[in-house]
Amino acid sequence: MANLGTTYLGLELDNPFIVGSSGLTRTVDGVRSCAEAGAGAVVLKSIFEEQIRLEYAETTESLADSVHPEALAYLEADIVTRYGPRNYLDLVKKASKAVSIPVIASVNCTSSHSWIEFAKQLEKSGAAALELNIYVLPTDPDQKSGQVDQIYLDIVSQVTSRVHMPVSVKLAPYLTNLPRMGKKLVDCGAKGLVVFNRLFSPDIDIENETVSGGISLSTPDEHRMGLRWVALLSDTLGVDICGSRGIHDPAAAVKMLLAGATAVQVTSTLYKNKMKQLNLLTEGLAAWMDAKGYADLEDFRGKLSEDPSGADLFLRAQYIKAFVGVE
Repeated sequence: MANLGTTYLGLELDNPFIVGSSGLTRTVDGVRSCAEAGAGAVVLKSIFEEQIRLEYAETTESLADSVHPEALAYLEADIVTRYGPRNYLDLVKKASKAVSIPVIASVNCTSSHSWIEFAKQLEKSGAAALELNIYVLPTDPDQKSGQVDQIYLDIVSQVTSRVHMPVSVKLAPYLTNLPRMGKKLVDCGAKGLVVFNRLFSPDIDIENETVSGGISLSTPDEHRMGLRWVALLSDTLGVDICGSRGIHDPAAAVKMLLAGATAVQVTSTLYKNKMKQLNLLTEGLAAWMDAKGYADLEDFRGKLSEDPSGADLFLRAQYIKAFVGVE
């Protein structure tokens, strides 16, 4: 049978299927269920930057009137380190001990605030790696794109300078120049990139005339959004690229691996089909490899991003060009 083992962020995985950050991974029992069903690794449900900051906000506010501002800055960092969200740290610690697969912590963040000191505690609690789920929504027309980019870079630089565990960045698809940003993030210490995040999408209830919305499950066709960028980024940046979004079946996973992905994250398909889907994904990938005569993932990983004929199509953006080659 084909060997599905892979290395992601320096971590040894039995297979490339990682359960993404979600309600499925918010408890120790949930993490254990993922491991028993055959996941190669799990990303814990994200803790939000605001949760970290709010937990010690009352303490810092009580000190604000009596402590010099510069001294308060040091105290804030110390308070985060000592009294960060205990429940999340407890989850990291217990989940890491409960399973033999890598447990990756996740922080949803939008700034390089003193919450970053909390990353040290995640590492001490046993997290195998840290995934930074970053998205800055530009709303100021006077803010330059470089200023927005710098927020991402500051977060990654400050986190990677404080921890030894590998750090990955989960990207949104709405960045001006993904390859350039990817390179800068790698230069700042990121060991991997996840392509792509699934964002909150607002909607409008026309009956009540109110704003509503939320995060809906992905559809199988959505894997195409990341496929192009997995190929382009994996071929140029030299770090692990994890495919995410719209991976519902073995075929989509094979496509991501052929494009150059080191691993893939799955979530929506597990909500729709339950944990048994993990077994179907691994069996389907193994069956495809056996049929093709591939013994290991490395035998075909990135095959189509390196092939000139395939790489050329990944670069085509206009509909007509993809069919007739018109410039």
